[in-house]
Amino acid sequence: MHLAGMNRYQAFGIHFGISLMIFIGLVTMVLFVWYPGVLREVDSSWQQALIMIAGVDLVLGPLLTLIVFNPAKKSLKMDLSIIAIAQIAALIAGTYTVHQARPVALYVSFPAEGFEILTANNLAPKTESYLIENGSLFFYYTGKELFGPSNQKDLQPDQLIPTSEGDFNSYLSTKMPQSLFLFEKTLSIDIPAANAKAIFDLEGNYKRLEDQTSQ
Repeated sequence: MHLAGMNRYQAFGIHFGISLMIFIGLVTMVLFVWYPGVLREVDSSWQQALIMIAGVDLVLGPLLTLIVFNPAKKSLKMDLSIIAIAQIAALIAGTYTVHQARPVALYVSFPAEGFEILTANNLAPKTESYLIENGSLFFYYTGKELFGPSNQKDLQPDQLIPTSEGDFNSYLSTKMPQSLFLFEKTLSIDIPAANAKAIFDLEGNYKRLEDQTSQ
């Protein structure tokens, strides 16, 4: 449909429909690719980011089209182009922020302190690649520092072992009394950032997440 044959409400509807399809694609990417499984549960930063992106992509952009659209305006194409460019720029910036701040895995160095979330923007590229390629979401730290390095960028791939490999149960017992973690033939480790506990079997295989606020 040509611009001259539209009214402002039709233009708004088309703009909103396109924006909605793009937003649905972004939400799908966030929920199933960038924040899969337990990572989505322990790090809720994606919720605030998506709300902000939705505000620009689904509300502000189409609303501006509704306000400025007038087929008789000579500058209509320019106005719509500016709105589209601003909306695309905001969408790219928001998407980049969500992608860079996404959690990649969790690791524990001193069990009493619980698991710490490892985020993409805080890791060295080689460590991020190692974690992603490994496919596991839970690791334990074998470096010299009791609490792990003060900066996540100092983490090295050879210092991180998946909880399902090696002997996670023995690792915990060398750090703290095993009774602190062992409960009904499962291992329970805090995730302070999520106010939850990660439950593993005795071989270090992740089983479930338990919300501590309901206990």
